Amino acid sequence: MGGIIMEETNAHEVKYDDNQIRTLMENKLPEMAKYMKFIGTFTLVVGIVYCVTIVGAIFGIPMYFMGRRLRESADSFLKYRRSNSGQDLYNAIEKQSRAFFIQYVFAIIGLVFMGLYLIIMIILLVSGAFWN
Repeated sequence: MGGIIMEETNAHEVKYDDNQIRTLMENKLPEMAKYMKFIGTFTLVVGIVYCVTIVGAIFGIPMYFMGRRLRESADSFLKYRRSNSGQDLYNAIEKQSRAFFIQYVFAIIGLVFMGLYLIIMIILLVSGAFWN
């Protein structure tokens, strides 16, 4: 792990001291923020494209906000890295959790639609709708 000494406490937990955590944060936060900004921008643009149609706006508007929250979260993580302010870290995590909540809702809606599709297809197959 790049020279970081870890103390294993059990099979699932590894303890880091404060300096090791600071080093990890300094090295990983800019990289993570870069990825978050890209995914946020991509999601934001796709959301705007979906908003071209009225039906697409149902998905586009939440996608726009999800992308925006990811970009704001990335900015707050970078701000936290510079300032070491607890408020900046709180803002970053709070905005990231909002983005993930929107994605969570999308996933559940997608699973519900997939389940309905499968049920309808099974009913149509059993009823013979596809037989000539």
